[in-house]
Amino acid sequence: MIGPESRSVPLATGTLHLDVLRADWPLDVLCDFAVRRNPRRAFLIVSKVLGRHIPVAPSVMRASVRDLAARVPELPGPVLVVGLAETAVCLGQSVFEELARRPGFDGLFIHSTRQQIAHPLLCRFEEPHSHASAHLIYCPEGIDLASIRSLVLVDDEVSTGNTLVNLATALIEHLPKVEQIVTAALTDWSAGSDWLARMPRPASCASLLHGSLRWEAAAAPPTDTGNFDRAAPALGALDEHRNWGRTGWNGSPLDLPEPPATAERIRIVCTGEFTYPPFLLAERLEATGHDVVVQSTSRSPALPGGAIHHTLAFEDNCATALPNFLYNADPDDARLTLICHETPLGSIDPALIQALEATPVRF
Repeated sequence: MIGPESRSVPLATGTLHLDVLRADWPLDVLCDFAVRRNPRRAFLIVSKVLGRHIPVAPSVMRASVRDLAARVPELPGPVLVVGLAETAVCLGQSVFEELARRPGFDGLFIHSTRQQIAHPLLCRFEEPHSHASAHLIYCPEGIDLASIRSLVLVDDEVSTGNTLVNLATALIEHLPKVEQIVTAALTDWSAGSDWLARMPRPASCASLLHGSLRWEAAAAPPTDTGNFDRAAPALGALDEHRNWGRTGWNGSPLDLPEPPATAERIRIVCTGEFTYPPFLLAERLEATGHDVVVQSTSRSPALPGGAIHHTLAFEDNCATALPNFLYNADPDDARLTLICHETPLGSIDPALIQALEATPVRF
């Protein structure tokens, strides 16, 4: 256990004041900070263990997941574990995988999505501060919703808790027997707020770090928010959909492709919400002796500076014509790059492929 710590982080849009009350992992190991191109929230907490904006070894990702899952208490089943798109899909699915190792565990994983598929919709909810606020949750297959007794909601970080309250409220009318809710996040910055009391059932929060933050805005923040305006209202559509978790996953083995080539140093690039199967591929490669890092494309628009050292911009592979981004994938870092995707062949923007001299891999 790491003791209390206070820190102020200056950014171009203002200053982030942090108070860490409890930590299992050091702050500097868990996260860094950057500026959002977003008028709703000007700062960005950038995880160093999530495999999104910052490249990270899959073994580090797995270690953080195991420690986070260990903080989730024993729960009466069946348990429904929900990961929040796009950032916490892999995290949520990995947490579910760890929970499913417990003797007698009974449950199902599902994740929210911003992709429309041909499947009955269960509910939708809003992420108020997000660049793309609407989330969809489809009816899960393989479980009786009326039998679920515990609900686990997984996100990468908690600040106000409003999104998790919105999600729980949207779900609970379909889950009449839920007795308790556990949220799991790598970092929880909600100390002093009442969001757990606003949950529709008794709730607790598991995290690797717990504390609070306060944002002090600059007098004249940057006004470059054009990409936010384009990204905010859009949902994508997957005409060809294979269920990797959007309609429920019970922990059964997933079919992974063989990588098209081998090299000593490999970069696995996940695409948007499609993150867990590529992570498993990265683990397989790392286990056979390769130097592997994982990162992901994102809709989230960020400005250079702080944790953002390098930016690639390109078109969304889900055919929304929206800008997507890949951060900190330095082309000078000589790695074989595999861009892993669930969308049709030819859907990856040639500009991204060319920038990284990458090979697309369709799952």
